[in-house]
Amino acid sequence: MSSISLDLIKGLLNKINIPEGEKLLIIHDPDIIGLKLKISCTVCGRRVRKTWVLEQKYKNQSLKITIGEFPYLSIKEAIKKAIELKTLMANGIDPREVKRQQQIEENENRIKERQEITFKELCYKYIEEYSKIYTTNWKKYADRV
Repeated sequence: MSSISLDLIKGLLNKINIPEGEKLLIIHDPDIIGLKLKISCTVCGRRVRKTWVLEQKYKNQSLKITIGEFPYLSIKEAIKKAIELKTLMANGIDPREVKRQQQIEENENRIKERQEITFKELCYKYIEEYSKIYTTNWKKYADRV
């Protein structure tokens, strides 16, 4: 039964547009306090953008965290993500800091991967993944390396 209602709600959210003359429409989720769907006009009203936002107090500070964009992030996923963020805040963890740490780790891993591979290894990798499959004279390329 709940999947039918979520499908119905998704269909309704796809059709919702901002009333003429308005620039912003906010729809509140009655079950998850602070979860909102912010519908705004972009590019002179030609495009409507629908964004999931969580507004929550954290250490006497009002946080507004963008969760994702509808329809790329479904209703179920937005609710799940909002609950995760609220749980982090309830445990005294700032979700913005968690996100920053994840980005730092990803950047460090990316830099480490780039430093580990040499040009010669990159050439052999290219030959294995591309030349052997798409060309007939890949041995000639391998001999040049």
